[in-house]
Amino acid sequence: MTLQWDDRYSLGHEKIDSEHHIFLNLIIEFDSLSKKGVPKAKLIGTLKEIEKYAAFHFICEENLMADCNYPELEQHTKLHQHLVATLDDQIFRFIGGTSGATEVFEFLFQWFAMHTSSEDKKLVSYIASQT
Repeated sequence: MTLQWDDRYSLGHEKIDSEHHIFLNLIIEFDSLSKKGVPKAKLIGTLKEIEKYAAFHFICEENLMADCNYPELEQHTKLHQHLVATLDDQIFRFIGGTSGATEVFEFLFQWFAMHTSSEDKKLVSYIASQT
């Protein structure tokens, strides 16, 4: 079975869903490239792209939270900071050879699935309640 975007990942907020779709596609691309056996340098580049996109996406979410006075803005922002730091560590370990592509992919997908289904879902519900 191939991992792909599924409606169960949709939260009902057009901007967030669109960005999540791109984010998941980058994770899928990393997994696909690793299975094709591309050079490690290409995989590292893809991981750096994922990291940059995550930072961009988190800023977008944090702006949305600020716009609607989301009461959990500070906690959610701290989660974003922790996730980026953990991703940075995963990339460092991958570059150093102490972590493999499968382990990094599993981390990325679990991060995506858990964060979107819990924290981002609460955010979207709050935004909807404010309109």
